[in-house]
Amino acid sequence: MLNIRKKWASSLLLRKIGWTLVIVMVYIIGRFLPVPTAAVNQELVQNFVNSNLLNNLATVTGARISSMTLFSLGLSPWMTTVIIWRFFTVFNLFKNQTQVQVYRYRMMLTLVIAAIQAFGLTASANLIEMDLIGIRGEGIALFFTMLILVSGSVVLIWLGNMNASRGLGGMTIMILANMILSFIENGVGFISEQSGFTMDLLGQIALFIVAYTLLVLLTVILYRGEYRIPIKRVGIHTSYNQKSYLPIRVTPAGAMPFMYGMTLMMLPAYLLNGLRYFYPENETLKEVASGLSLTQLSGALFYITLLYVLSIGFAYYNYDSYDIAKNMRNNGDYIEGVRPGKDTKDFVQRKVNSLAQFGALTVMLIGGLPLIFLVAQGAPDGSVSIALLINNAYIVSSLLLGVIEQVNTIQSWKQYKNVIYT
Repeated sequence: MLNIRKKWASSLLLRKIGWTLVIVMVYIIGRFLPVPTAAVNQELVQNFVNSNLLNNLATVTGARISSMTLFSLGLSPWMTTVIIWRFFTVFNLFKNQTQVQVYRYRMMLTLVIAAIQAFGLTASANLIEMDLIGIRGEGIALFFTMLILVSGSVVLIWLGNMNASRGLGGMTIMILANMILSFIENGVGFISEQSGFTMDLLGQIALFIVAYTLLVLLTVILYRGEYRIPIKRVGIHTSYNQKSYLPIRVTPAGAMPFMYGMTLMMLPAYLLNGLRYFYPENETLKEVASGLSLTQLSGALFYITLLYVLSIGFAYYNYDSYDIAKNMRNNGDYIEGVRPGKDTKDFVQRKVNSLAQFGALTVMLIGGLPLIFLVAQGAPDGSVSIALLINNAYIVSSLLLGVIEQVNTIQSWKQYKNVIYT
């Protein structure tokens, strides 16, 4: 026992793994913890939007709308806030505010978005009437249901921040856990619906394994592929100076366009479902929701457009040419044949532009081509849901690679321990 304690105290990686396991367990418990005041009306949701597709989209936010649970909203409010806040920063709307004020404003925006999404989800729920100081009605149950859902989302954001500081994977560990659990649930459900282990079923499973393996290999290649710009370092005249370079991933946005694209595709469903609470007989709302569904060509094209815009936006967010050029100047680094300052910024920007377009095209092919093909062929909704599995496989693989990189970084610190402490 003493050896275990010493190992735990001396190993940063073990402590991080321990924290992550505890946080994931708390998330799993909350994921299955039902909201006592309401239950999702699947018939109403099915009549308004395709609940299966919406559930598949929700997996990338850690949400679960097939049943009303504490974490039904997942990280969707936080992820939506990240996108909206990026537009605020582009226009420098909060440049004169302190970090504490900025954090407060971001949380306020997150709460507003969480309330809107909670209302949209609660609008399709069977509510249990409650009494509050003599007041009885559906409105009380609606308020408490929304309060529970918003509180669950806030707790999930807190868990994500806790994992970012003490564990592995940051916010995305809940998304990763939810997608893996959803994949297992869908797989078990698919097999249980079959009459038995026939040769056709085994052939389908084998085909899926092969296709998934190839997709994972493609993800690894794209994730690790990078364009290297050789740089020179002033004052360094060793052999390592010849190996210095500025790396830019060939897919600069990574899996973020899929994650945030699916998040944004859920917003119309929440908003329109909430509006239908006030206008239950309005057919226009139902037509708009149907047009934005991924089962329709218009919805699929809208989703692909989102993927392209987000791919470009996150590429520029991850690789800001101004910051890169400024840091190189401050560190005494330069690109041979390129003047420091504006010329370096323009040179890096051109490279980022090219790779951003390549990354956006790659994302559109992986995420959009199978979807367009199935929708154009008039495939059933289940086939369109299967098309989203390609997106999910890319996301899961990218998130796992990110966690592996973090583990490798922590492990590499051990090689420098004697140098630091001697």
